[in-house]
Amino acid sequence: MHSLAGRDVVCCARTGSGKTLSYLVPIVECLYKRKWSAMDGLGALVMVPTRELGIQAFEVLRSFASLHEMSAALVIGGKDLQTEQDHIKRMNIIIATPGRLLQHMDETSEFDWGNLQILVMDEVDRILDLGFKRDVDLIMDSLPKKV
Repeated sequence: MHSLAGRDVVCCARTGSGKTLSYLVPIVECLYKRKWSAMDGLGALVMVPTRELGIQAFEVLRSFASLHEMSAALVIGGKDLQTEQDHIKRMNIIIATPGRLLQHMDETSEFDWGNLQILVMDEVDRILDLGFKRDVDLIMDSLPKKV
Protein backbone atom coordinates (compact mmCIF):
# COMPACT_ATOMS: atom_id res chain seq x y z
CA MET A 1 0.00 0.00 0.00
CA HIS A 2 2.85 2.40 0.75
CA SER A 3 4.28 2.01 -2.75
CA LEU A 4 0.86 2.69 -4.29
CA ALA A 5 0.77 5.92 -2.30
CA GLY A 6 4.11 6.98 -3.80
CA ARG A 7 6.17 6.39 -0.67
CA ASP A 8 9.65 4.88 -0.60
CA VAL A 9 9.67 1.25 0.50
CA VAL A 10 12.42 -1.09 1.67
CA CYS A 11 11.55 -4.77 1.67
CA CYS A 12 13.44 -7.75 3.07
CA ALA A 13 12.07 -11.26 2.72
CA ARG A 14 13.28 -14.74 1.91
CA THR A 15 13.49 -16.14 -1.60
CA GLY A 16 10.15 -17.22 -3.04
CA SER A 17 8.07 -14.96 -0.82
CA GLY A 18 6.77 -12.68 -3.59
CA LYS A 19 9.17 -9.72 -3.45
CA THR A 20 9.18 -9.38 -7.24
CA LEU A 21 5.41 -9.06 -7.35
CA SER A 22 5.56 -6.63 -4.43
CA TYR A 23 7.18 -4.05 -6.70
CA LEU A 24 5.91 -5.05 -10.14
CA VAL A 25 2.21 -4.91 -9.28
CA PRO A 26 2.46 -1.35 -7.87
CA ILE A 27 4.50 -0.25 -10.91
CA VAL A 28 1.82 -1.46 -13.32
CA GLU A 29 -1.00 -0.13 -11.12
CA CYS A 30 0.57 3.33 -10.75
CA LEU A 31 1.27 3.71 -14.46
CA TYR A 32 -2.19 2.37 -15.34
CA LYS A 33 -3.87 4.88 -13.01
CA ARG A 34 -1.89 7.67 -14.69
CA LYS A 35 -3.04 6.40 -18.11
CA TRP A 36 0.62 5.95 -19.10
CA SER A 37 1.18 5.32 -22.80
CA ALA A 38 4.01 4.99 -25.30
CA MET A 39 3.80 8.77 -25.76
CA ASP A 40 4.75 9.25 -22.08
CA GLY A 41 7.96 7.24 -22.41
CA LEU A 42 9.78 5.56 -19.58
CA GLY A 43 7.73 5.52 -16.40
CA ALA A 44 9.47 2.86 -14.32
CA LEU A 45 13.00 1.54 -14.11
CA VAL A 46 13.94 -1.63 -12.23
CA MET A 47 17.65 -2.23 -11.61
CA VAL A 48 18.70 -5.81 -10.92
CA PRO A 49 22.15 -7.21 -10.08
CA THR A 50 22.29 -10.06 -12.59
CA ARG A 51 20.98 -11.10 -15.99
CA GLU A 52 19.29 -14.11 -14.40
CA LEU A 53 17.33 -12.00 -11.94
CA GLY A 54 16.43 -9.61 -14.76
CA ILE A 55 15.09 -12.44 -16.88
CA GLN A 56 13.10 -13.78 -13.92
CA ALA A 57 11.58 -10.38 -13.11
CA PHE A 58 10.77 -9.75 -16.77
CA GLU A 59 8.96 -13.09 -17.05
CA VAL A 60 6.92 -12.29 -13.93
CA LEU A 61 6.05 -8.89 -15.39
CA ARG A 62 5.01 -10.42 -18.72
CA SER A 63 2.81 -12.96 -16.93
CA PHE A 64 0.33 -10.29 -15.84
CA ALA A 65 1.22 -6.95 -17.42
CA SER A 66 0.28 -8.17 -20.88
CA LEU A 67 -3.28 -7.44 -19.82
CA HIS A 68 -2.39 -3.75 -20.05
CA GLU A 69 -1.10 -1.78 -22.99
CA MET A 70 2.21 -0.81 -21.40
CA SER A 71 5.43 -1.77 -23.07
CA ALA A 72 8.36 -3.33 -21.25
CA ALA A 73 11.96 -4.17 -22.08
CA LEU A 74 14.68 -6.31 -20.60
CA VAL A 75 18.01 -4.50 -20.92
CA ILE A 76 20.89 -6.79 -19.97
CA GLY A 77 24.34 -7.64 -21.25
CA GLY A 78 24.57 -10.48 -23.73
CA LYS A 79 21.60 -9.28 -25.76
CA ASP A 80 21.93 -7.46 -29.08
CA LEU A 81 22.60 -3.80 -28.27
CA GLN A 82 21.21 -2.51 -31.57
CA THR A 83 17.90 -4.31 -31.05
CA GLU A 84 17.66 -2.84 -27.55
CA GLN A 85 18.45 0.63 -28.91
CA ASP A 86 15.70 0.30 -31.51
CA HIS A 87 13.10 -0.54 -28.85
CA ILE A 88 14.20 1.37 -25.76
CA LYS A 89 12.72 4.70 -26.82
CA ARG A 90 9.18 3.25 -26.78
CA MET A 91 9.33 1.44 -23.46
CA ASN A 92 7.25 2.30 -20.41
CA ILE A 93 8.97 -0.15 -18.03
CA ILE A 94 12.61 -1.21 -18.23
CA ILE A 95 14.29 -3.94 -16.21
CA ALA A 96 18.06 -3.51 -16.48
CA THR A 97 21.41 -4.41 -15.04
CA PRO A 98 23.46 -1.36 -14.01
CA GLY A 99 26.25 -1.88 -16.53
CA ARG A 100 23.94 -2.22 -19.51
CA LEU A 101 21.82 0.71 -18.34
CA LEU A 102 24.93 2.90 -18.21
CA GLN A 103 25.87 1.75 -21.71
CA HIS A 104 22.49 2.92 -23.00
CA MET A 105 22.79 6.20 -21.12
CA ASP A 106 26.12 6.78 -22.93
CA GLU A 107 25.40 5.29 -26.36
CA THR A 108 21.65 5.44 -27.04
CA SER A 109 20.79 8.94 -28.20
CA GLU A 110 17.03 8.39 -27.89
CA PHE A 111 17.18 7.04 -24.33
CA ASP A 112 15.09 9.49 -22.33
CA TRP A 113 14.07 9.08 -18.74
CA GLY A 114 12.86 12.62 -18.16
CA ASN A 115 9.35 11.39 -17.24
CA LEU A 116 10.54 8.62 -14.92
CA GLN A 117 8.07 8.11 -12.07
CA ILE A 118 9.32 4.99 -10.28
CA LEU A 119 12.76 3.56 -9.52
CA VAL A 120 13.19 0.09 -8.03
CA MET A 121 16.50 -1.38 -6.98
CA ASP A 122 15.99 -5.12 -6.57
CA GLU A 123 18.55 -6.84 -4.33
CA VAL A 124 20.52 -3.63 -3.89
CA ASP A 125 22.87 -5.40 -1.48
CA ARG A 126 23.88 -7.80 -4.27
CA ILE A 127 24.20 -4.95 -6.74
CA LEU A 128 26.74 -3.36 -4.40
CA ASP A 129 28.43 -6.68 -3.51
CA LEU A 130 28.98 -7.41 -7.20
CA GLY A 131 30.94 -4.18 -7.59
CA PHE A 132 28.34 -1.93 -9.20
CA LYS A 133 28.62 0.91 -6.67
CA ARG A 134 30.30 3.27 -9.17
CA ASP A 135 27.68 2.43 -11.82
CA VAL A 136 24.83 2.97 -9.36
CA ASP A 137 26.32 6.30 -8.25
CA LEU A 138 26.54 7.47 -11.89
CA ILE A 139 22.97 6.35 -12.57
CA MET A 140 21.61 7.98 -9.42
CA ASP A 141 23.41 11.24 -10.22
CA SER A 142 21.75 11.26 -13.66
CA LEU A 143 18.20 10.56 -12.49
CA PRO A 144 15.55 13.19 -12.97
CA LYS A 145 15.33 15.10 -9.69
CA LYS A 146 11.60 14.44 -9.20
CA VAL A 147 11.79 10.62 -8.91
